[in-house]
Amino acid sequence: MSGIPLPDPQLSTGTISVRVIRGQMSNNVEDHPVELTQGDELVTLNTDGDGRATFLMLNPGSSASVSTVLDGVHLESQQFPVPNQGGIRLLLVGEDVGNVTSDEVVLPGEITLGSDSRIAVELGEESVTVFYFLDIMNWQDVSVEPRSAVSVSVPEDAEGTTILRESSPRSRVDGTTVSLPGPFAPGMTPLRMAYVLPYTGDRLAIQQRFPADLEALLVVVEKWGDMNVISEQISRRADMGPDAIGGDTTYIFGAGLRVQAGVPVAFEISGLPHHNRLPATVALVLAGVMLFAGIWGAVPGVDNSVKNDNLQRLEVKKNRLFEELVKLEHQRRIGKIGTTKYSSRRSAVIAAIEVIYRAFDEEADSVSGLSLHSTIGQSARAEQTSTAG
Repeated sequence: MSGIPLPDPQLSTGTISVRVIRGQMSNNVEDHPVELTQGDELVTLNTDGDGRATFLMLNPGSSASVSTVLDGVHLESQQFPVPNQGGIRLLLVGEDVGNVTSDEVVLPGEITLGSDSRIAVELGEESVTVFYFLDIMNWQDVSVEPRSAVSVSVPEDAEGTTILRESSPRSRVDGTTVSLPGPFAPGMTPLRMAYVLPYTGDRLAIQQRFPADLEALLVVVEKWGDMNVISEQISRRADMGPDAIGGDTTYIFGAGLRVQAGVPVAFEISGLPHHNRLPATVALVLAGVMLFAGIWGAVPGVDNSVKNDNLQRLEVKKNRLFEELVKLEHQRRIGKIGTTKYSSRRSAVIAAIEVIYRAFDEEADSVSGLSLHSTIGQSARAEQTSTAG
């Protein structure tokens, strides 16, 4: 529930109550600054003895968000409209750091992924961004070291695997694998990650294994048109529109029972927005051939057909990612996307672009005596400058 606004009709109109805790509800964070952003205005209040900061007399209908920095980790809520009646309650949850000391006994033990853990899917341009919001739960009264490592390997065709800033500072990413080493103190330790998954048709299957039992399955998918989520593991499904959750987007909520560690969570999204990519692909291929034919033709002894195929494939991926980045910037400027959603998706796309350019470098390094590396680098800097503008 961290960062999710909950309407409370019992509060006075325009009141925002923010509670800050470490790990569990009994660990209130007292006398700690919390920031509320409303338009261009920024207000800062300190939490009281119950860990609450209460902001009064906000303008109903305006958009707001709250945030704080706890133990070096930035915690931020979703953007929400101030209700015309009643107020909003929020919870900002940080990791319970400091419970494990060098002289404390750490026992072997089991951890689970708490019932508030969820998989969220947001739409992009011919791609989706998949988020894992995982709550690693240690239900014992002492710190534990799991028998199996806590690591999540995303699908092979995923791009731009990244750790979100709300995750534990101990989180690590290595290619397409995110890990969080123990030991784990009693309570909750957050693991937050995301990646971009491209698709070409109107259906996309996602499958993921987790390193611990998932106490309850929850899948949240941004909906467009007649989209649907299909899975034998989902027993309850509902659509929730802007009236129910705020904002301007409809989401599909799918819930299911406990999933054992190692058993894949599998679901399919149907009705995805897509368009015929053949004209664009042909144009990109022709442009790539024209650009690189002269360069590669000057190098003797190189298998041009293989090199061109690799470079064309990378060029197509690169252009699609830059289109996604431009779309994100446009949505941010017109206020169609919230700060948290924008930052998370942009980080994932930028990471995917960096992967593409590393692949370009590897292709360039395989051609001796040719300044292809500098040519691509100049092109990259030009496109990044164009996108930023």
